[in-house]
Amino acid sequence: MLGPPALVAHLRALLIAGLPLPEGQILRPEQQREPYLAGPRDAAGRPAVGEGPRGLSAYLARHPDGFVQIEDPVPSGNNGAQDVYWTAVGAVATTREQAHTLAHAVRIILTGTRDEPGFFRTQSSPSTASLAPDAVLVRVVYTRTLILGVVPT
Repeated sequence: MLGPPALVAHLRALLIAGLPLPEGQILRPEQQREPYLAGPRDAAGRPAVGEGPRGLSAYLARHPDGFVQIEDPVPSGNNGAQDVYWTAVGAVATTREQAHTLAHAVRIILTGTRDEPGFFRTQSSPSTASLAPDAVLVRVVYTRTLILGVVPT
């Protein structure tokens, strides 16, 4: 696997290994709509109307520890053999404090500490947004260099 798919796989593997969340709560870019489509279903698998909360609120009710959303990597530079990608990672939880705590854990896993540097660098400061009355997003953009399309480890 090369390029952006390899970068997403590497990033997700690091988060699965380091976060206290089940693997299913660390979402790949193609899973971005899943939390918004959550809710009760009828016997045929269709959304059940009037059967309870739907969307992000329903998803967070089932996953009270929150979740992490990895976005598609965006190329930001190239100098021959090296490709630089920016990848946004969002931490979503029911409270601002919980979302910031989850985002901080993500940052430590990806960027490391002074004594143990990580594979990624922070490209942007954390931005916080309220997605719903009971959902807060903390989003940070990370940067990573690939060499000839390969994620160096």
